[in-house]
Amino acid sequence: MDIRRQDGTRSHGADQDWYSLPWRQRAGCGPTTASVQMAYLAALRPSLAALCPLEGREQGTFVTYMDQVWEYVTPGSHGLNRVEMYTDGVARFCGERGVRLLPHALEVPIGEERPGFDRCVSFIRAGLASDCPVAFLNLDNGEVEALDKWHWVLLSALEEGDAGTLVTVVDNGNTFSIDLKMWYDTARDLGGFVWLEELN
Repeated sequence: MDIRRQDGTRSHGADQDWYSLPWRQRAGCGPTTASVQMAYLAALRPSLAALCPLEGREQGTFVTYMDQVWEYVTPGSHGLNRVEMYTDGVARFCGERGVRLLPHALEVPIGEERPGFDRCVSFIRAGLASDCPVAFLNLDNGEVEALDKWHWVLLSALEEGDAGTLVTVVDNGNTFSIDLKMWYDTARDLGGFVWLEELN
């Protein structure tokens, strides 16, 4: 989902630096990700329009929406560092707007409870197949230098081939690809994925 910046250029998704308050700029990756995820669904499906009733997709109006989402998807002193902080906040926001969305979440902890890589890929594929970009939390980026640690981003595409399992990341107005298996194999802290399903 593209948003027109104040300088007239095109932003792929939103940028947490658009927040006016310094703390929100530093800690706002989670609510920014949730804002874009829900706004995308609202633009795609008329039944979900109440999630984000914006006339246009411009920075000035979208940051107002981001501030509204912040009040529900609210980082704590360590940021939005748990998957349930994201899903609980999104569920409350949807409820207030009269929209029925079910958050699907997959935590990727370190240790025996860590799901297999194929399970992660299947989960992401299911979200994208439902036409919902997948929110991705990584507290450690491992050896994936392009990915910031302790950060939420959106995944908009998944490609499996000779080059490995690549996902397209939407982060702070930009898109780029990363090797998901490299992240899975080298990350040494919690990760997780979230997508949203409309309930009829």
